[in-house]
Amino acid sequence: MNCVESRGTSLKRNLEKQIAIYEDANRTRSSVKVIVYYTEKDEERVKAILKDLDLEGEPSIVLIDARDDNKPSASKA
Repeated sequence: MNCVESRGTSLKRNLEKQIAIYEDANRTRSSVKVIVYYTEKDEERVKAILKDLDLEGEPSIVLIDARDDNKPSASKA
């Protein structure tokens, strides 16, 4: 599993090239990519990159919504 933060400037490069290098190094043919985003801007950026790379809906990519502005606080629920 590869975990990439959406805030990093290298997200697109990692998805394009680095993941394949990791898979080769580990002698695997596939991997799960986990992308965590924390803001609406991060989310938009991640989705734009996935669209640009034609990876929208790719089952090996898991998006984790860590935003705190779009869900109720657990302590107030």
